[in-house]
Amino acid sequence: MTTIGDYFSLAYDPSSREFDNVFHQDCTIQWLRDGQFESFTTEEYRSLIYGRPSPSSLNAPRDEAILSISNISENLSAATVRVRIGKTAFIDHLVLRAVDGKWLITSKASYVAHVFQ
Repeated sequence: MTTIGDYFSLAYDPSSREFDNVFHQDCTIQWLRDGQFESFTTEEYRSLIYGRPSPSSLNAPRDEAILSISNISENLSAATVRVRIGKTAFIDHLVLRAVDGKWLITSKASYVAHVFQ
């Protein structure tokens, strides 16, 4: 699925993709950090993505994979992916919807799977 490939590219080098071509404007982003639940709006997450040094700019290894994908209907899919951002590997659960003929991430739930030394 092209949207997931674009998601991986956006995570590694935000300048390579338009955020709005990957995430729906009303997407919810959630994770636990130090045992605390955090939820971000699309705008807050966009600021986080573009405000941090990119893994590409740090010459960090690029490591990503689609672990599973389910096509629920012609307009709805769910995917579990692994993506490394610098020294942290995340497992992300993505809900994707076809909106106006374009697949976008409408929900993202994430957890830290591994921290590299």
